[in-house]
Amino acid sequence: MNEYQRQAYLDALGMEQYVPRWLMPYAPMPTACELPVVEPPSAAPAVAREPATERAPAETPRPVADFLNDMREPAKPTRREAPPEPERVAAAEPPAERIEPFTLSIWRSPLPILVVDARQPRAAMPTDRLLRNLLQALAPHDAQRVSEEVLPWPLVNHKAVRLSADDARAELSTWLETELTNRPVRHLLLMGESAARFLLPEDKPYDEVLWQSLPLSPFDMPTLVAPSLLEILRNPDLKRPLWAAVQPWLPMDVPAS
Repeated sequence: MNEYQRQAYLDALGMEQYVPRWLMPYAPMPTACELPVVEPPSAAPAVAREPATERAPAETPRPVADFLNDMREPAKPTRREAPPEPERVAAAEPPAERIEPFTLSIWRSPLPILVVDARQPRAAMPTDRLLRNLLQALAPHDAQRVSEEVLPWPLVNHKAVRLSADDARAELSTWLETELTNRPVRHLLLMGESAARFLLPEDKPYDEVLWQSLPLSPFDMPTLVAPSLLEILRNPDLKRPLWAAVQPWLPMDVPAS
């Protein structure tokens, strides 16, 4: 059958249809779906074949769409009088909230800490100096080995990405799992709303977990939520609660290089 008929049958059977968002490495090249052939207006409509039975055939052939509607809805006196299904209308989900693209700063150092900060490059503030001072206060180390990586979201610029909160959470969770597998650490510091909102579970709002240290599943590592470096620079009074929040991490040993 052609692609339109296949989708109609799957929809009538209540089966979810999967459409890949992008081509994965080493995956076979996709092929174009077979579409229905447009027949001249005078051509007879397609007739759904029924298995041979002892009863007499119907006087007029029934279109395939009628059979699909019969499968989708219970039998009623007339299809025209059938009321809409309340369950289907109630189950309709509202459109997902669109998330504007954003960037994160990934800070790595000799310390066993991974810092993810909500980045605002247009602010032009010395956030790097503030973070280096904080890390140096936790444990003396070679400051030259502190590095920043800019992580933009969406990670894949493709029209199939809907730019929703669920998409951001799924992509960044996959990135974090890969990051911690390649570079294991003992502590995770999430700074700013963008970093916490999309790296923490949905039931952990940023405002409710601010200044809290909680285990991040499935990594089972202490994760501290704090304001962004830019917020701390704009409000120096936030330095004191930040330093108090990281005290349980002390003493911190610097791994041998």
